[in-house]
Amino acid sequence: MNSSNTSITDFLIIGSGAAGLHAAWHASKYGNVTLITKSSLEVSSSYWAQGGIAAVLNDQDSYESHKNDTLEAGRGICNQQAVDILVQEGAHRVQELIELGMPFDTKNGSIELGLEGGHSNRRVLHANGAATGKALIEFFTDLVQKQSNIEIIEYAFAYKLCTDGERCTGASAYLYQKKQLLTVQSPVTILATGGYSGLYQRSTNPHTSTGDGLWLGYNAGATLCDLEFVQFHPTAFYAGDEPTFLISEAVRGEGARLYNEIGERFMAEHPRQELAPRDVVSQEIFRQVQHQETGHVYLDVSHLNIDKLRNHFPTLIRRIEEQGIDLQDKGIPVAPAAHYCIGGIETDLHARTSIEGLYACGEVAATGIHGANRLASNSLLECLVFSKRAVDVAKEQDLSGGQQSLSMEFEIDDEQETSFIELQQQVAELLSRYVGIKRSREGLKKALKKLEVLEAQLSTVGKEYYYLRSKGLIQIAKFISRSALAREESRGVHTRSDFPELQTSSVSIHYQKENVENPVSRSI
Repeated sequence: MNSSNTSITDFLIIGSGAAGLHAAWHASKYGNVTLITKSSLEVSSSYWAQGGIAAVLNDQDSYESHKNDTLEAGRGICNQQAVDILVQEGAHRVQELIELGMPFDTKNGSIELGLEGGHSNRRVLHANGAATGKALIEFFTDLVQKQSNIEIIEYAFAYKLCTDGERCTGASAYLYQKKQLLTVQSPVTILATGGYSGLYQRSTNPHTSTGDGLWLGYNAGATLCDLEFVQFHPTAFYAGDEPTFLISEAVRGEGARLYNEIGERFMAEHPRQELAPRDVVSQEIFRQVQHQETGHVYLDVSHLNIDKLRNHFPTLIRRIEEQGIDLQDKGIPVAPAAHYCIGGIETDLHARTSIEGLYACGEVAATGIHGANRLASNSLLECLVFSKRAVDVAKEQDLSGGQQSLSMEFEIDDEQETSFIELQQQVAELLSRYVGIKRSREGLKKALKKLEVLEAQLSTVGKEYYYLRSKGLIQIAKFISRSALAREESRGVHTRSDFPELQTSSVSIHYQKENVENPVSRSI
């Protein structure tokens, strides 16, 4: 490509979900900000998030309770220091949102607090019922667009992080609507690109959630870890091969019940019933489906006040009814779908990666907070807490650096698009079949073998757009599969049929570019 441009900024933020927008807004207090996003501002996992934000806001609740619920959900491998930061600073970040005017739902003049799976107390804030993510993104988008020192660049695919050998100095991106290249030079680069559950066939996330930030960071020298922990949301709408959407956990918080195809309420005997942690509910639904003809179970709300549900979850209930579902009849067909990725780029407590000048926050980061299973509504909270922490540390460094970046050569071959889409579908099928809710050594080895065949078929030179995306796609899929193969136990969202028990000791698998063939196992 011949057309290219270079710009210089104090803070470069890649991604426009809650973490990216909050980081941009906070960073604008300290310098010029450039925010680039792969699609438009409203296309992010945060925008689609139907759950809420968990925070301790009254005397009936406590930090200790929120912490204990998070640790219990995480199945013994959470970073407790990170969890302390999350629940304590998270309450302050949410209070700031309230003071800024974020339109959380209220009842009798007070913020209404909901109950979700795994929580001991009502501590989940929602906005517009089950459209919290949308409301939050729209709120932050408005704040960000009002800041004159924030430049927003949409439809920009970041394909390379630039380094000078010691630190990250920015990134190069392809502006695919303009067919131009852009290199943004910056002493601070914050990755907020989201997760990788869009790699699976059934996902509650947008199609853009394909783990690009992970391979960007990995190629620049950052460390990846915990990639085997992919959380499946138990109740995604089931429509066969048609696209799915999330049925908010808050609906179960209001009393919805799960039934199998013969009318048995299969969660009734669990201590928390339908509000058990997500890994428990997903695995039980999976077990039910394995023993019945239909590929789904039913979420029944017929015993509830339907008008109240419509008022509380207007967008969600309308969408369900548009599918021809009579809420007072048999129930809503649901089945698990890939929803949230716990693994990602390893960071410290200030969102710093192993590369100087590079930070990661939100779902792209592996902070250790979620352990082996994320507690509901902790993800948006994590975005708020660690995006601010990233900026608070980054603003202290010399913002006059970061001007050594050079854009790499880059080519576009539009004829490769069809092949890339076919590859995406093949990878999605492999991951869904062999690296889904239940895994085994045999299946994981099959997945790896097939992925290696697909990788060997990539014949384009390394500077071509679809080659880079294809290579990254397969790379992350292989890392997920290798990590799942190495973890010979069942823990949280990672379930092995051949290793059904929890082990007393655990290892965390790390990937660094120089030793990927021999990934590092660390005891945790």
